[in-house]
Amino acid sequence: MPDGQFQNETPQDATTNIKPSRYTILIPLKGDRHLAYNTVSQSFSIWDAEDMALWNDLTIAGSMAFSPIYRGFVQGGYVLNADADELAVLRASYDRVRHNDGHMMLTIAPTLSCNFGCHYCFQGLDKPLTKMTPKVRAATKAFVLDRLEGKKSFHMTWYGGEPLMDQEAIWDISAEAIKHCDENGIKYSSMMISNGYKMTVPVAEKLQKARVTRVQITIDGDEAAHDSRRHLTSGRGTFQKIIDNIKAVTARKLLTVSVRVNIDGQNEREARAVLDVLNQNGLSIKTGVSVYFAPVESVAENASGCDSCLSKTDYAGVENRLQALAFEKGLMAMPRVPRFLGMCTAVKPNSYVVVPNGDLHKCWDTVMDSTLRVGSVMGNTRKKDAGTEAMWNNWSPFENEVCGSCKLLPSCGGACAFKFVHNDYASGEAGKLPCPSLKFNMAEQLFLRAKARGFVTDDDWHQKNSPTVNDDGLLTGNRHTLDSVGAVHHALRADA
Repeated sequence: MPDGQFQNETPQDATTNIKPSRYTILIPLKGDRHLAYNTVSQSFSIWDAEDMALWNDLTIAGSMAFSPIYRGFVQGGYVLNADADELAVLRASYDRVRHNDGHMMLTIAPTLSCNFGCHYCFQGLDKPLTKMTPKVRAATKAFVLDRLEGKKSFHMTWYGGEPLMDQEAIWDISAEAIKHCDENGIKYSSMMISNGYKMTVPVAEKLQKARVTRVQITIDGDEAAHDSRRHLTSGRGTFQKIIDNIKAVTARKLLTVSVRVNIDGQNEREARAVLDVLNQNGLSIKTGVSVYFAPVESVAENASGCDSCLSKTDYAGVENRLQALAFEKGLMAMPRVPRFLGMCTAVKPNSYVVVPNGDLHKCWDTVMDSTLRVGSVMGNTRKKDAGTEAMWNNWSPFENEVCGSCKLLPSCGGACAFKFVHNDYASGEAGKLPCPSLKFNMAEQLFLRAKARGFVTDDDWHQKNSPTVNDDGLLTGNRHTLDSVGAVHHALRADA
């Protein structure tokens, strides 16, 4: 039974009153059928007209005495004890994950230097060349070992800039952390965010020894498109070198690769071409290569403007089309609705980001602004640091009126805390609006999953009633789907 389902609230007999779960989402299909999904229990079903009649009877009544005809609804988490406080139970589940003292996550950016000159980079084009000094590396290792006291698991992410511009720090800190974890029975895992240009076989072999098992590499279209957006600082192209590196390291099973494709209003065709290129090179999930898509957003003051950034609804439509194609080509697993999507380093009290000078941050998006740090591995804390960290630790989606009433809260978990905590730091709708694309394409995501499992075909999709967003670009908002999504911008005002 999935975490968060109300095991102790299961009705047993007719003396127990039941009510519909507030977190049940229904997507109308043709032929009086519906896709049903509960974002707490993560149950997924196809309901026919008879099921819908039972559901409507219960929703109209608000609550009623338990009957065996509702047993399947109860087992799926769509119906529960009328006395259950769903929001309180969900919050307890969220807090258990967020405040899990047995696990620690650390992101280390050994350098913010980069050999690429991407126009949309949140760091801007004038990146610092600083690398971690031996003194900072020693302090970082001491910080890691101290914070691992009593932990059961530890996850390390290497970040930048381009982290492979300072490999010495990676090998040094990894060796110390792995040794400590092995000696103390702490499960160690690691991944890397890289542009892939320096990800050669010899480097990948060293990363394997450093227990880096997965690397995320961005490719933004076919060769011409990618090289126009993600070229070396000299202007030289990078596409073919990256493809060759991915083929070489995955063929030797040194790493698995997650290819990120950044999407704006100008490159959907090019994004499709990426999938073709990967296929033509024999790359797929079976060979250790997968793809995911992400919107280009202007989320930092020093980032260049984003005139081509897509709106949330427009991006959701593009994402639908690309994900369906990626799934067909074997480059993406069956879509799954996330659980507490926003549960990242930023919101976990015992997790941090370390930058080259030793400053500690909570979020990847603040690393270029030292005024937003929360401390330092060097020990030189400032009075403001504690206040900044408290802003992250005290933030909760449950304190926001719109988030607290949203059916997607169990899946979203507030999505991006940065857009709440430092909302004045972001720009544009894409940067400021916290809601994930899932809020704008939930119906399509669920339908794709149902189709992949053989429950439905394309003929079952109702062009007018099924979509999450209607032809005018507005959320449908009918009572069966996302009936609490109206005032998403109010989330910003409430947390301002």
